[in-house]
Amino acid sequence: MVRVIRCAALAALLTACVAAPAGASFPYADHVAPGTVPNEIDCGAWKMAATPEPDTGSCGANGNPALIAQNALVRADPQELGGVRGDSTADVSPAVHTAWNLTTGRPDVTIAVLDSGIKWNDAGAMTDLRRKVRLNTGELPKPQGCTSYDCNGDGVVNVDDYVNDPRVDLHDPRRVGPDGVLTPQDLLIAFSDGTDADHNGFVDDIAGWDFVDNDNDAFDDVQYGHGTGEARDSTAEADNGNDVGTCPNCRVVPLRVGESFIADVNRFAQAALYATDNGVAVVQEALGAVNNSSLARQALD
Repeated sequence: MVRVIRCAALAALLTACVAAPAGASFPYADHVAPGTVPNEIDCGAWKMAATPEPDTGSCGANGNPALIAQNALVRADPQELGGVRGDSTADVSPAVHTAWNLTTGRPDVTIAVLDSGIKWNDAGAMTDLRRKVRLNTGELPKPQGCTSYDCNGDGVVNVDDYVNDPRVDLHDPRRVGPDGVLTPQDLLIAFSDGTDADHNGFVDDIAGWDFVDNDNDAFDDVQYGHGTGEARDSTAEADNGNDVGTCPNCRVVPLRVGESFIADVNRFAQAALYATDNGVAVVQEALGAVNNSSLARQALD
């Protein structure tokens, strides 16, 4: 079953995930104790919080009487959920329990982002996402010199397993990624051979698909950025000093369905079917459409 959700609703997914072994920033810790959070959780992580805005400190009212009074009104209003700011995914307070106390997700849970594609050329986004993009091993050779796809033995198949593969050229003129940084697009360039090796109807779909240009590179070539932001909100790597996603141990498949957040609904429908057919657990989107069709309605069903 595919669930269509916004990133703020991912806490429900987290509580349903079973913890898996984890090590560094990805995979992140399989679960964390109350009050234990990665270094990205601070004032900017209010969307994940389980507590109201504090009356003191630079992250809250900071002693301002007017703001303190406003906070009191919000906390007294049931429609404001007692002032709780976020989705109770993670919080610096050890007095509250959050989704991450149970699990931070696991790498075999994949989220497909149906949006404007992904900015392989954005260094900050690649810090958060390049290790998180799910690779389709059905379209890839094993890393050279390795007996399995998980060349480094960390329990996840991602770009790090190809870092020493001489077939991957970080100087190829077709690449758009940051200098010297291996991204999933580099694997597209190195290993696309024009065949549908896994027989799923999509040629060389190594790291998602572009339903706008009908090719295997979901690069956001108009640099709209919305899809990249959605992917970061849900799956950005933890403890790298950048952003952190609601499900930092989940992986992402970028599916480009438009050049902005307004799309042709039939492209969205095709991507939803692709996700369902290719083992995706969650469809994430924040889109409007210029049309409505029976294909789209049936795809959602």
